[in-house]
Amino acid sequence: MLQSDRKNKIDRRIQRTRLALRTALLELLKQKNYDDISIEEITERANVGRATFYLHYKDKEDLLLEEFSEMANERALTLSEIPFSAWFPMDDFSESKAQKSVSPRPLLMVFQHIKEHSDLYYILLKSSKSSRNVERIRKISTEAIVKFVETKLATDPIPILFKVPVDFFAAYFSGALLSTVDWWLEEGMHYTPEELTVMFRSLFFRGAKETIGFSTNIEAE
Repeated sequence: MLQSDRKNKIDRRIQRTRLALRTALLELLKQKNYDDISIEEITERANVGRATFYLHYKDKEDLLLEEFSEMANERALTLSEIPFSAWFPMDDFSESKAQKSVSPRPLLMVFQHIKEHSDLYYILLKSSKSSRNVERIRKISTEAIVKFVETKLATDPIPILFKVPVDFFAAYFSGALLSTVDWWLEEGMHYTPEELTVMFRSLFFRGAKETIGFSTNIEAE
């Protein structure tokens, strides 16, 4: 029991340290460009030593990617609470305003989140060093989507039928979403999250409906 308690205390201390470092980086990003932020500035703001930083991360890109991973998993958990059928609503162009105001719109929530954290996504996808992190970003996104789908398969009130492997669907969805976000950032985010939702859903989910179904004859509202 004593050994278990000691391990829990160490784990909590590690979590606090990592959270402090991620928080420090995010605070600094509000004040200056990512490329101008040094490890020393991060550790000073987090009130930890440089040696402690390197016990947890090899560089600030590693720290940034952990923040992205935490955000992706947190978002997946939030979205998993929405019925899966809400991802497949009626056509946006025919859906009434009353229906839109009542029905949960999870894909819109995704694009609103990206818009809110656009500075972070720009660094991840469009900065001078982003190319070497693309595969890690894609892997993190895919794993979060797999976790989301597996949660929905286990908990959704309406049984869901996948005609393709879940990991294939997750990889395909992740690739399409990241490519869309990359394009959105490239063109200056002139389109609103609502407009991105309509465009993405019209391209992706029409095909997805052919490979994902429900065990009962249901039409999402």
